[in-house]
Amino acid sequence: MKTGTLATPPQHNPQRDGFRFDGWTLDGQPYDVQAPILQDTTLKAKWTKTTDWRLSPEHGPATGARLTISPPDRQEPYYTSIRTAGDQTVGVTGDGRINTWTKDGTTTQVPFPAQAPDGFRYLQAAAGSRRQAAIGSDRHIYTWASQQPAPTLLDTGQDAGFTSISINNDLLLAVDRQGQIHAYQAEQADSQNPNPKPAAQETISLPEPGQAVLAVASGSRILIVDTDGQAWTRETSNTGNVEPERIKQDPGMRIVQAQSLNQGSLLLSEDGQIYYLVDSTTKPTTVSLPEGIKASRISTDKNQAVITDKEGHVWFWKIAGTPIRVDNSNQTYTQAVLAGDRITAVSRQGSMFAWSLDGQGRPGQPARLSTTTTPILESASMDGQPLTLNKSNDAWQTDMPAHTPGEATIVITGKQDNQPFTRSLTYTVDQPLTRDIRQNSAYTVSFDTAGGSQAPQPQQVPYPYGRVQRPYPDPTREGYQFDGWFTGNTAYDFSKPVTKNITLTARWTSKKPRTTWTINPDKGSQFGNETTTITPPDSTSGVKFNQISNSIGSVVMQNSVSLAVGSDGNAYAWGDNRSGQLGNGMTTQQNTPVQVKKPAGVSADFTYVQVSAGYRHSLALGSDGYVYAWGDNTYAQLGNNTSGGYSTVPVRVCDPSTHSNVNTGLKAIQVDAGGEHSLAIDKEGNVWAWGRNRNGQLGNGTSSSYSSAPVRVCDPEHPTDASKGLVALKVAGGGAHSLAIDRDGDTWAWGFNSYGQLGNNVTSGFDGANPVPVRVRDPNNPDDTSKNLKSVQISAGFEHSIAIDAQGNTWSWGWNYWGELGQNTTNEDILSPARVYNPDNPSIPFKASQVSAGYDTSLAVDINGIAWSWGRNTYGQLGYTNYDDSRGHNQPAKVRNPASPNNTDLSLDSTLVSAGNWHSLAIGKDGYTYGWGYNKYGQLGNNSNKNAYVPMLVEFNLAPVISAARFDTSPGTHLTPVSNSNSVTVLTPAHVPGPVTVSVDYTMGGAGQTLTDTSLRYTYLPASVLPRAGGEGILLALATGMTGMSAMLASRRHRREQHRLLHASHE
Repeated sequence: MKTGTLATPPQHNPQRDGFRFDGWTLDGQPYDVQAPILQDTTLKAKWTKTTDWRLSPEHGPATGARLTISPPDRQEPYYTSIRTAGDQTVGVTGDGRINTWTKDGTTTQVPFPAQAPDGFRYLQAAAGSRRQAAIGSDRHIYTWASQQPAPTLLDTGQDAGFTSISINNDLLLAVDRQGQIHAYQAEQADSQNPNPKPAAQETISLPEPGQAVLAVASGSRILIVDTDGQAWTRETSNTGNVEPERIKQDPGMRIVQAQSLNQGSLLLSEDGQIYYLVDSTTKPTTVSLPEGIKASRISTDKNQAVITDKEGHVWFWKIAGTPIRVDNSNQTYTQAVLAGDRITAVSRQGSMFAWSLDGQGRPGQPARLSTTTTPILESASMDGQPLTLNKSNDAWQTDMPAHTPGEATIVITGKQDNQPFTRSLTYTVDQPLTRDIRQNSAYTVSFDTAGGSQAPQPQQVPYPYGRVQRPYPDPTREGYQFDGWFTGNTAYDFSKPVTKNITLTARWTSKKPRTTWTINPDKGSQFGNETTTITPPDSTSGVKFNQISNSIGSVVMQNSVSLAVGSDGNAYAWGDNRSGQLGNGMTTQQNTPVQVKKPAGVSADFTYVQVSAGYRHSLALGSDGYVYAWGDNTYAQLGNNTSGGYSTVPVRVCDPSTHSNVNTGLKAIQVDAGGEHSLAIDKEGNVWAWGRNRNGQLGNGTSSSYSSAPVRVCDPEHPTDASKGLVALKVAGGGAHSLAIDRDGDTWAWGFNSYGQLGNNVTSGFDGANPVPVRVRDPNNPDDTSKNLKSVQISAGFEHSIAIDAQGNTWSWGWNYWGELGQNTTNEDILSPARVYNPDNPSIPFKASQVSAGYDTSLAVDINGIAWSWGRNTYGQLGYTNYDDSRGHNQPAKVRNPASPNNTDLSLDSTLVSAGNWHSLAIGKDGYTYGWGYNKYGQLGNNSNKNAYVPMLVEFNLAPVISAARFDTSPGTHLTPVSNSNSVTVLTPAHVPGPVTVSVDYTMGGAGQTLTDTSLRYTYLPASVLPRAGGEGILLALATGMTGMSAMLASRRHRREQHRLLHASHE
């Protein structure tokens, strides 16, 4: 930037999760942007850790508990500048807010202007006798009077971009980026208009090549400072082309600040010298502080001034007088203002202090000004049920009523900073709901190799755009192969944001697997009731899927594809492959998972992080950060700057700026494939789209046929500003529409809207296009165009949409012919979000942790991990054991348990669900993947083409799950799985001595057809033999040598043995 000009802050304040940005500092002190920059300068951000209303405890039993609601810690603003006029003082905070207060101490926060853009803040403020003014971060001028509800835009007649302002009485001076001064004069006040707004009067320019930086006005003169530090003056009564006159300055003198007096002006030079300029002259006179002390800031009030020196002390000066010090030595300041006999000053810590001067100019004791008010809690409710509040010191207490397990929403209302507020706090009953946690800036991810080589170093993963980087190389363990990183039985999904500290554990499979069934011990007493362990053969691999995706967007049943990412870092695909959408280099159908080829030229440590299936194309995110695509390219949905044909192997999506994918490309943290378009979010949160755009589903402000390279989804508030775009946390692609959640939790939609799938309370016809993101309406205020649905998760179906809010409530909107909205109705499309309710109790919202919208169906995982479905069931895609064309499945019902599908008390326990064209997928809590519904193209992955009406296991590294064991014909009892293995323990039944066959019933993966193994043998020993004594037992040989003994002797021996065993058991 040019020397002598003012600093231009970044367009938006920096962000840091869990912290408040206080402002920019220089040498640890508040920085005022109205100070000209004279040398290379580094400004540092100041942060304060934020707090909010909080609950104690944050969780409790379902029977209820005593709860304390505490207000946030008091956090005073960090002030960078102050201005005053009359009794009104105006302070600007470092984060761009303005507070005003009068002599009696009443504080008011100035609101942002109506329709202010996202990220708006104030940069400067000026105080006048009747009206105040400010420059916004958009470089426009806003003015207000005390009676106005909010500042309004000053009609400047241009968009010059203003850099500084000042007010004297009713004259407002503004300097623009070109260095011109604009004067705005308010009309005389009258009873009809007591606070008239300023109107444009004239524009003043300095002689070439001078450019103004600052301008102030006294009663009769305007004083201007240019970028060289030269001061100029001009009579306010002059009009027309009268040029300003140069002030006489010594060689090398640079003016950096100017303030107006009733008669004349006060100037401050770069070296800390003060000058007084009388209105009628052009030669300033020196005003010196004692002992050569240098000044750093000046401020005036009528015919007097306060001066802040470079040591942080405050001085008072009157025209023709001598400066006197008017502060005590306990505090240092960056600037001060004077209103009558009252001084207000900003400390070097950004706090505000005030004190008065007595008749002799002696200072009183400084008092720290609190510009925040004590919060007041007025009401609280839990899920709509009012709670009784009792004040206790600075907090409030209430008794929590009994509540079902899960998260409860506590809504509190009150006043904070003299403004009404509403907060939603989450209280967890028994178990937490997965939610969007933002309290910490980063989370720690640790690794446990479970007996393998040294663990990788922990990773600090920032929220929300950070992701765990899969460690490379994989850990090793002698005699074992590495299956991947897991949390419990579930393979870890490296594409998800990290919301808490976690430990990932290595999973191993023996390289020399046991190929036979075993039983140990394989002998025992004829009386049974002894424990033995049955172990099936080892699996050859323990790799599991960590994510799944199936295709939507087809009005025909063809092109049904399933994709998954394995814990080994490979991508897998199965189903229809006529457009190469399986990515395995072929076009033949696959009925079981096959590996997707890795992109050409990638490094050895490349893995797939995420996959997403579209109509006939597929997307993936690689560990190198690049986006890859394969399959159909009719509408350029591969994003490689081509269109037409198809690719049977992954190709890199091109760089949006160069349209090349050679040694470059689009980098992202999330991808989602729509019907025939594609979406991605980069690491800054920018949203990109490519492919078909007939209905504006790319969101770039156009509805062209298609785009063969990624285009940026436009900023909803500034759709024509190419420098801005939508910044999001999540995106979802539907049949021909798109959804997104921004950083504030607001939900947006764009594209096809014939059935209300955009949720903006209108439809746009079959051929309509909506190429600019629109607000998905707030369910509580669907007619309010300024409010959005707040959500933490979204899913876009073919022509309907689903979302989950922060409290776990499920919302749906759009096409509803088959009841896919779960509203207990059909036919009527819903144009704005409607709450889905619990089918067992329609007064209770349906709480979910994950949702997925398919073609005409919807799936969800509730807060207890149970899978639910609703909508169309023509091919059994709801998983209810049947298929039908009924339109009565219009509210959630449980997906049946794969092992016991006819038991309506059981259900599929799952961690993830995915709804497709006419088939459904899920990952169970056991780590296995299931599919059900339409299966003509093998999309269920169970090596069949038959439709399935209940969840069937995808045939991928299935291990035997033992369900029963029979010893000869007698069943074993107390069958108990052994932790972290496929083995079980069982109690033997009684049996006559001798060997028997052990028949073991099992299923592969715990579902499907029951198989039986009969290879095991178990030997029952006579009562006289004690296998616990070791070996065959010495009594065996004795017994075999006494074949002529009578039955009576044998019976006696048995009684003695029984007595011995009873005696031993009591010792």
